[in-house]
Amino acid sequence: MPIDNTWAEKFGIMKYEKYGFDVQIWSAEELFYSDEKIADSAGGSDNYKFESVNIRKVRTFDDLEKKVCELDSATLLWIVDRGPIDALNFDNRDLDIFNKYNVKYVCQHLIPYLTPPRSWLKIKYYARELKRRIYNYKKKPCLMLGTGSEGRKQVIRTFNNNFIYKSVPSLNILWLHEELEVNKKYIVYVDEAMNHSPDAALFGQENPCHDVEGFYYRINKVFEQIESWTGFQVVIAASGKYHYTTNPFKNRKIIYRKTANLIQHSEMVLGHKSLGLEQAIVENKPLLLFYDLALSELKNKHIHDLAVFYGVSPIWTNQLSKIIFEYTKRPNILRNKEILKNYLKEDGVSGTFVENVASAFNQI
Repeated sequence: MPIDNTWAEKFGIMKYEKYGFDVQIWSAEELFYSDEKIADSAGGSDNYKFESVNIRKVRTFDDLEKKVCELDSATLLWIVDRGPIDALNFDNRDLDIFNKYNVKYVCQHLIPYLTPPRSWLKIKYYARELKRRIYNYKKKPCLMLGTGSEGRKQVIRTFNNNFIYKSVPSLNILWLHEELEVNKKYIVYVDEAMNHSPDAALFGQENPCHDVEGFYYRINKVFEQIESWTGFQVVIAASGKYHYTTNPFKNRKIIYRKTANLIQHSEMVLGHKSLGLEQAIVENKPLLLFYDLALSELKNKHIHDLAVFYGVSPIWTNQLSKIIFEYTKRPNILRNKEILKNYLKEDGVSGTFVENVASAFNQI
């Protein structure tokens, strides 16, 4: 996948130099995607792509093998993203190269799969777990990074090789308390840039929002209703993957790349299916998730699945009423506690993501 600034910030990729590591980043996006699709993916923002003198391009598998065979025994290779090859089952050209040269490499399972609530779905879920174990037979990491107690269980079920396991806190969460970005009470909406989807552009897919104008009309109506009922203004938390040239939120304040901070200090969180919403679970904020008529059937299904997992009731943007609002705005504290332990930070884990990863690297 192309390396974007949000990704680099979450992984804290250049912070490892402070722990004594020489950091080099191998970018293999050109192995899988055309220059045109990479450009389309980054087209929503001039500041989308992460730039660093530490980046080395990998353009072919021959190029990858040449780089790998030159590594010394002190080098640790962290496989952050295998791109589409990770879904190609037995196509493991990269792993064949790593194993051929006995490279010490690190794999990760930082976003555990959601465990289905119903028994018949669990049968399908565990069948997929078995399938993953079969496909993972060539993965021979010296270290596995995982998140939450479910992450640990899933790693044990899907890997059959010996390795050190390190439980780390979710990289999607702001675990430290930060200073306010907005000096008054507010409600935050976690934006998903319905104008432009970097992933859809990269994969050559249609934008999951087929009526952008209709979507913004309805979501602004939602904001107006909630503002009138609560007396708090809605602030827009934008990831930075897309920069608006005109404000589609009726001049409501848009703040880029501060989503976790904005959720941390908010009175309530509104959104759809962004990973950034996990911060609301950690902070026990009232959370409202919205379907919309303009969104694809698949995206609305993902919103539904996430809402069921979080223990909240999703709402259609054109069906919000004060009765529904009052009913759905209460946080599900018991469910949040379970999600925190199972999926975001295992009991006994402390410190930041970077601190834990650096500590694990130093054990090898």
